[in-house]
Amino acid sequence: MTFVHAAHASFYWTIKGLAWPVTRAYVRLRIKGLQHVPIHGPCILVANHTSYADAVVLGSAFPRRISFLITAPIYRMKRLRWFYYMMGSISVSPDTADPGALKAALKTLREGRVVGIFPEGQRMGDARLGSGKAGVALLASRGRVPVIPAAIIGAHEAMPIGSMFPRPRRIHVVFGRPMEFPSTDGSRPSREQLNVFADQVMRAIGALMPGKGEVPAGDGIRSVP
Repeated sequence: MTFVHAAHASFYWTIKGLAWPVTRAYVRLRIKGLQHVPIHGPCILVANHTSYADAVVLGSAFPRRISFLITAPIYRMKRLRWFYYMMGSISVSPDTADPGALKAALKTLREGRVVGIFPEGQRMGDARLGSGKAGVALLASRGRVPVIPAAIIGAHEAMPIGSMFPRPRRIHVVFGRPMEFPSTDGSRPSREQLNVFADQVMRAIGALMPGKGEVPAGDGIRSVP
């Protein structure tokens, strides 16, 4: 591990440690499905996106360090750029293909680490699932690593778009079974194949979300079968 990687890792775990009491006590985070999370090795973590609190909550719930893909306009904000850099985040263009972001994400996976993606590409103000962008499928097809779906439930109520600080509302994170991009026998996947897998990813996330008014039990820290 290089000095830079060590510094980023140390900063990440420090921030996670500081966030732990807030997520556990203030928003009463509950976690379910950790048995589906690989303890070692590369993977892609995908989740729905309705709130600025999502990355904090998902990072707190997930037991490993995550390098999140963040849209370039957010990453480049002067007051926060240093923070995203130290957290090991990856800047990605929200509108056009970004070979640099793909290369950085693949490098992270080759190092045996975790890449976090919100496939919708933006926060959904009505808390409903949006359509998944093909970028997550492209990364999965190139990286050949498991994709872990996760549902963040309650973050929209705790910190809706426009809020500056979260409310004390309970948030749940549910992890699902790993998915893998289908084999293409060494050929480059078609646009249709990428779109189909992106849709499958969003359906897997949606399957983890309860019906209106229902909340999964979870158990706070440890997973249950």
